Amino acid sequence: MDSHLAIMQQKSLLKSIKMKTLKLSITFFILFTFTSDCFSQKDNIFFWKINTNNEKVIFLSFDDGPGEYTKEILVILKKYDIKAIFFVLGELAKFRQDIIREIVRDGHIIGSHTYSHKNFYQLQKNNTIPQLKKILVDELEKTEAELKKILTHNFKIQFLRMPNGYYRQWMDEVIMHKFGYKVINWTFGCDWHNYTEDEMFKKYINALQPGGIYLFHDGGKHRDRTVKVLERFINYCLEKKYKFGHLNDWIK
Repeated sequence: MDSHLAIMQQKSLLKSIKMKTLKLSITFFILFTFTSDCFSQKDNIFFWKINTNNEKVIFLSFDDGPGEYTKEILVILKKYDIKAIFFVLGELAKFRQDIIREIVRDGHIIGSHTYSHKNFYQLQKNNTIPQLKKILVDELEKTEAELKKILTHNFKIQFLRMPNGYYRQWMDEVIMHKFGYKVINWTFGCDWHNYTEDEMFKKYINALQPGGIYLFHDGGKHRDRTVKVLERFINYCLEKKYKFGHLNDWIK
């Protein structure tokens, strides 16, 4: 009996050690990835938060559109006189050209979310860096061309948000030197998860902080909760004396 108990205790200890090792490995991976790759940007190309010197200013951003919920979101933003940034997909923009024009007409920023939302985390597994650069250039060029057709040949994209928030230093040559973009990730977002409206709302307000960039989706299906949470979030922020900033005024 004692021998059996000892064996069980050893197995339990080994399992505990494995779990702790796994957690440490994951933590190290996250820290290493973000500190060595994402945040070593000497040219200020990558932003996940804006330095507002603790001024209570935050920023709203929307991904994967234009979609069926974009117009509802534009109505809400107009109601509260808020300017935001919409990271659009080139392949969707050509089918909703009127919405693209409305976004610009209302004073919002249009950023690139690439043409077809390719997953570069997956692509990097089977492609070399030169191949990845070629894919990225193609995605960005097609998006620019589509938006220039819809708006004006002089239209210039300033900001890029990669699908899934992907960023690696090899991209700098493409993004900054060829296209002149700044990369905008986000401080918090969770509307793609299967939370209830109240759960989602609580998560957004718990993440509220000066300089925060908040991600919502106007593209995709079943964004009714997003629309409702967005307006609740706006009202909460206003009650807490926050202002909504325009990225053009904070990133040069």
